[in-house]
Order: sequence, then structure tokens, then C-alpha cells
Amino acid sequence: MVKVILNGKEVETFEGETILNLARRYGVEIPTLCYYEGFVNGSCRICVVEVNGRLIPSCITKVSDGMRIETESARATEARKTLLRLLLKNHNHRSKEEQMRCRICDYAVKYGLEPAPVISDTKVDDTHPAIIFNPSACVMCRKCVIACSIDQSNDVIAVIGRGGSGTRVGFDLDAPMGVSSCVSCGACVDACPTGGALMEKDWVPANKVIETTCPYCGTGCQVEYGIRDGRVIWARGGSYGHVNEGKLCVKGKFGYQYVNSPERLTKPLIRKPGVPKGPLNGRPIHEVFREATWEEALDIIASKIREILGKYGSTAIGGIMSDRSTNESIYAFQKFMRCAVGTDSIDQSATLCHEPSAWSLATQLGYGAATNPIRDALNSRTIIVVGSNMNETHPVIAAYVKRAAKQGAHLIVVNPIHTELARYAEYELLLRPGTDVVLFSAMAKYIIDMGWYDREFISKHTEGFEDWIRSLDVFTLDFAEEVTGVPKEAIREVARLYALERPSMIMWTLGITEHENGTENVSALINLALLTGNVGKPGAGLMPLRGQNNVQGGADVGCAPGRLPGYQPLMDPAVRRRFEDAWRCRLPSFVGFRSTEVIDMARRGLIKMLYIVGENSIRSHPDSKAVAEALSKLEFLVVQDIFLTETAEYADVVLPAASAALEDYGTFTNTERRLQLTRKVVDPPGDARPDWWVFTELARRLGYDMGFRSSSDIMRDIARVAPIFGGLSHERLEREGGLQWPVSSESSSGTPILYADGFPRGGRARFRVVGWRDFDVVMERLYPYSLIIGRERAQYHTATMTSRSPILKVIWRGGPVVEMNPEDMRTEGIEDGDVVKLVSPAGEVPARVRASSRVPRGGVLFTTFHYPELLANALVPAVLNPITKTPAYKDTWVRIEKIK
Repeated sequence: MVKVILNGKEVETFEGETILNLARRYGVEIPTLCYYEGFVNGSCRICVVEVNGRLIPSCITKVSDGMRIETESARATEARKTLLRLLLKNHNHRSKEEQMRCRICDYAVKYGLEPAPVISDTKVDDTHPAIIFNPSACVMCRKCVIACSIDQSNDVIAVIGRGGSGTRVGFDLDAPMGVSSCVSCGACVDACPTGGALMEKDWVPANKVIETTCPYCGTGCQVEYGIRDGRVIWARGGSYGHVNEGKLCVKGKFGYQYVNSPERLTKPLIRKPGVPKGPLNGRPIHEVFREATWEEALDIIASKIREILGKYGSTAIGGIMSDRSTNESIYAFQKFMRCAVGTDSIDQSATLCHEPSAWSLATQLGYGAATNPIRDALNSRTIIVVGSNMNETHPVIAAYVKRAAKQGAHLIVVNPIHTELARYAEYELLLRPGTDVVLFSAMAKYIIDMGWYDREFISKHTEGFEDWIRSLDVFTLDFAEEVTGVPKEAIREVARLYALERPSMIMWTLGITEHENGTENVSALINLALLTGNVGKPGAGLMPLRGQNNVQGGADVGCAPGRLPGYQPLMDPAVRRRFEDAWRCRLPSFVGFRSTEVIDMARRGLIKMLYIVGENSIRSHPDSKAVAEALSKLEFLVVQDIFLTETAEYADVVLPAASAALEDYGTFTNTERRLQLTRKVVDPPGDARPDWWVFTELARRLGYDMGFRSSSDIMRDIARVAPIFGGLSHERLEREGGLQWPVSSESSSGTPILYADGFPRGGRARFRVVGWRDFDVVMERLYPYSLIIGRERAQYHTATMTSRSPILKVIWRGGPVVEMNPEDMRTEGIEDGDVVKLVSPAGEVPARVRASSRVPRGGVLFTTFHYPELLANALVPAVLNPITKTPAYKDTWVRIEKIK
């Protein structure tokens, strides 16, 4: 600590802190234009202060002992006025709205100057669907360059030209913004201090601004929403200091319009007598359903539950919960289903995606979650990204990875298709689909052969090492090269970097988990981390990147068969007694079924009733035809959602839900285990209600009082029964911001890095023997193409929300197409744009083919499941991981037939 004089008062500060940060901590405001939190700029000098008689910029000057700092001296004030006059000389706006956003104009008024003029016929670049670039408002502060090319690492915006008036901001070296490689994250808009040089096309001033958590992927970005007349009108990145540090992706920036959609469900709907279940096929809703009151709809559901319980027992009822809902609502759902209905056949989206990650991590380490914070990638020396197109699926996390690579970290990208992230990689390993176990086991064997493993860590903290080593004999480099297609020289070098250039981190998404052997894939990664001691340390660890905003939380609060909140086993007698005493109910005496099993059981007539909340199972589950058949056979189906989805078209009763992210109050848990508040931004439309309220009311009708009058009551209940949440409450999160579990007590500040003090399961982590099964030669000949079903940047999941955003519909990557390598197209005699038939063991769909160089030749195709025009999941057989029952979406084999 050092002492300085700030505006005549002696204060203490940290050595190395900037004058600007010091002043802000003591509530002293210094004007800034070019300042970008966390990065050095210092180009505008508007933050000038007087220090010991000299004028210096406060944003880049560090304090030293004995400094006398005057922030509003006559000299500093006059210098700012002079700088403002120079900036205003060539600065103008197109409209009053632009001028209202302009910080320069605000400062001009503050210092007694005239604001920039409004010139309505200014020439602008309006080629982008959502953003206008007005060069005449630009003052060359370079904040947009930092935001785009350094912070987000999208490398689109740069300073171009030379000398004086020739220097300017440009996109892709002077392309129009709308045809540049801009990814529409809006970082430049949010950073621009002029309010008009870069601006949303439809921006209007808001009446109020509320910060909450993004409703899309598991990054957990904080978003500030502008509200006017009860509607969301714009979004921008939340204040610095959160997970995203002000960054957003295109969905976070422009994907909020769904909440204002006229297609929102506003009243409970009941199927009319005699109307068969199935797709509406263009029929108006009122011909199929009639509107009802909440009282009538809930009474019908409760009556039907009692009827089915009486006829068949509780095993005939199942429930599927949305991971886009809050922790509080998901917890209320599992408690309602277990205590009021009596069934354990409950599930959420993790089974369809990351359950192999959760199972393997919990089995081998102790907790089914990521070990380190997202931002810890900046502390890594080596980062392996496997089975993830994170530039499109998790763009904000990708920003940290790209920045780490630019700062010297070794980045290795492993994927069957070429991804954008590979531009920043030292090594890109394009492996054959489904051969991940072979690659990572061969790396482990090579590390052992070279003696690069961490003997001390293995001896102190692990078990099962010797058995695992013996299982690696088959995984030679030659075998790995033959099976994976990756040159053994590359495998050697990547193994060396991971083992020796530590700390090393592994990140993955569904390219690893959505396989029949998904648990083996994840275990191979965990084994590699344990072998090298890359667990429990800053910059190291294992990071499964969650796809949905609260899929981590859905698992944490117990919405899975056999697993109570806080990962406590249902069938453990001591655990059961504790929960039954706390909840005042008898828990189910059986472990239920996962959603993929429940769908199959409904198709076979064993499940009679399903309650589906926010999950569009027709589109998200494998074998869409079988799912439709299952839903048609149900005696009773309840669907609770914000839109009438394809799944809701099969329902007997449809309940209108409030949007968890924008119309309810609660928490989401992001991919790094951080619980963050989601706040009510606008009122739900019509009679829509929060999910937890519906479950509470239904339980009351069934004679069970869950004890909830608010979502805060639910969080207190969670903390009461689950030790990993013992120190959490809404009040604390409001005070302190997000916290990473375990948070065992109110004195605990959370756990940023798991296992820093050892492992919970007996103090040791476990190596797990994994195997690999060769491909079926007959299947390969019948279906020679591996269809990879993934995601694209501007759309999300089954597009229930993103398809209601006009901007996202324009910005999509390519729409409902199948990408194919041009050489494979020539072999098949297919032209770009041809419509073909994709045939798999599960079904067939027509698809338009697009030539794509990112797809390797030799039998790989790529598509998404966002678009109803291309029902990709209709091609996915119901082949499940034997442990987690996760569908093998990435093991979908197809052949191509021309449509005559």
C-alpha cells in the first residue's frame, strides 16, 4: 500500500493501481472516452489530471507514494475543454437519438461547450442488418478496435489508412460492414463512446435498464436490457467484473425479441373433444384448442394425475423439465413430481447432451461439473479444445481462448471438421469421427513411455493407475494414426505440449459426449488430466462447456432419476430419511427412467402421462418419428412453454409460461458452477405464470404443500437440503454477485477451483479403464457418411426463441442445409444447391446440399437441428449410451440418394 493526496485528502491505495481506478474507488468521477476496462489505450487524453503540477492521463498512469493528484484543477479542466473543442470540430450526428447517447456531447455540456450538431443527411454504412456505421461521428478513440480485435478477438475492425484525415476505422481492411466477416456480437456498439459512430439501427432511449443473466448458452453472460413501455428494446453487455466482462455474442445482443413476440402463449389451452393429437399443419389454434382459466386447467391436470395414479401407479407418469428455467423452478418441479405425484422418472436436458461429462467427472473426481473458472484459460500454457466449435456455440468463452493463444498459450483444436477457432491454433487435429478415445489414450501412453507423467500427484491423489496403464498397451502411435487419421508426429507433439507446457486445460462440448461411448470419451480426457497432474490448479483442469443456460443447474438441484439435490443418492437410506423429514413426504422407492427411456416406454404403452416443460422433444430427441408416435399414444400430455411448439401440438393441456430469463426472479448456474441472479425485466404476457408457481399450485391440488410463496423461499429450501449450496440465498447474491459452488456456509466465498485441497471421494481421484469398439463394416458400406449434427452462431437449440428474432433470422449462417466437401459432391454427382435425400437406419429427410471446405472429404457431412425445414434428428437412431442413456447424435450414419 502507498499513500497519495487525492483532491486534498490523504488516501491509501495499491501500488501499481492506475489513478483512474483509485479515483473511482473513492467515488471521484474522471471523464473518459477511450478507456476500455482491462486494456491499455490512452489515446484521447480526456481523463487528464494534474499530478504534482504536471498534466498526465489518469487511465494509464500508475500511482506512486506521495503523489498529489488534483482531478478538477483549473489546468486539468481547461485541458479537457481544449481536447473537447478539437474532438467536436469534425464530429456530428444524424439524429437527436444519436446525440443523446454521445458521451462527448454530455461532456461538452458539462464544460460549457455546444454539443455536436445534428446533420440528418450524413452518409452512413447501413449494409449490416442491425448496426449502422456513421464515420462522421467517429473520433478515432479506437475502443471499437479493442472491443472487436483484442477483447473479443474477432479481428474484423482495424485502423486503416495513413496520416491525418486518411486514418480511419475499417472492417476487414475497408469492406462494407454488412459484407465483412463481422459476427454481429455488438461489442463495437456497446464500446462506442460517441453513441452514433456505431449504433443499433432501431435504437431508442429506454425508461429503465435492468441487468440479468442471458437466456442462451451456459456461459452465463450478464446482460443489461433497456425497457420502454413494458417492452425490451435493446440489450448490451453487463458491467465489467462479471463472467463476460461486458462481452456478448449475437444471440445475447440481438436475440431478445422473442419475449415481445405476438406468438407468445398467454392463456391455458385445452384440446377440444374429438380433435386428434398431432401437428396442426396450418390449422388455426382455436380449431384445436379452447382457452381456459388457470383454475380449470389445473383442476383438469390434478384430476388426471389422480386418475392415472389410481389405475396404473406412479411408475406410469414421467416428467421432462426445461434447462432454460431457473434453479428454483427446476427444484420445485422435481420436488412436486417426487412428493406430490410419487414418481422418480424425471429428467432435464443433460441426458441429451452433457450427462456423460457429469457422470464421468463425478465418478472419477467427485463432482459432475467443470473444475475451473472460464477466465482461467488466460492462465493456461496449453489449451486443448476438443469436439467443440466454440466460436459459434460459446463465442464469449472462445474470446478468452483466442486471447490466451494470442498471448502465447499453445492452442490445440481437435475436431472432425475445420472450425474458425483453428485459425488461432498451433495444431489442428482433424480426426475421424468417433475415434477420440484412441487419440487421447495414445497420447497418454506416449506420455508414460516418455516419463512425462506426474508421479508425485498420481501417488498422493489417485487410485487405479496400474490397471489403467495395462489397458493402454493397444493404443500405440501407429494404431492411433491408422484409426484416427491424425499423423503420429502431431500426436507426439501435442502430447508433449500438454504434459510439459503446464498448466494445461481441456475444454469440450457435445462432439465428445453425444456418442454411444460418450462416457469413455470423457474418461479418456480425465485420465489424461490426472496423469499429468492438471487438476486442482489455476490454468489447468477440465471444462465441459454447457450448451444451455441452466443445464448445469438442472442437474445440481436434482432433476434426474435417482439423484436428489446436491448430487445425493435417492436410494441411500440415510439420505432418504433426511429428505423425507425435510420435505414431509414419502419419496419414490425406485430409481426412475431418463427422458430417452421415458419416450420409448410411452411408445410401448408403459408410460401413460407425461408433463413436459419447455422442452421441444419432437425436435430435440432422437428418432423424431418414434417421439411423435410416443406422444400420440399417451393418455394425457401436459406441455408448459412460452410458445406453441411442435411438441405442444400433441398436448391435451398447454400451459403458458413466463420467460425464466426475463419475466421471473431466480438463479441460473453457468458452466463454471457460478450461481447468478436472473431478474424480472418485464411482465409476462396475458395470464402466463412462472414455472414454479404452476408446480406449487398443482401440488396443493394434490394435497401437498411445498411451502413456497416466492422463488426466494425455494432457494432457502435448496440451501437447507443440499450442503453444496448451504451458504447461498438471493439476498447474498444481490449483495455479492455470482458465487461458484460449493458454497457450504455464509462465511464461504465459494470455490473457484475444485480439488485444490484434494478430492472428496475418499481423498483420491480414480483412473478409469476405457475401451474402443471398431466401426461396423457392414453399416459403413450401407451408410458411408457420418452426419455431424451441430449448431450455428445465430441460432439456438430448436430455435423456439431465436426464430422469433427478426435480426437473427437474417444473420443465420446458412439455414437448413447439409454441408458437404466439394470433392465428395463431385464423386456423388451433386451440384451446389441440389436437393437430395438423406437416409439413415431411423428414417429419411430431404435436404439441400451446400459445398463447404470446412467439411473434410471422405465421408463427413454437417448440419444443424435448428430448422423445422430439415428435421435432422429424424435421422438419429435411438442408440443410447449404456450408462447415461444419452443419444448418439454424433454417430449418425447416412447415405445420399438423389431425388429424381
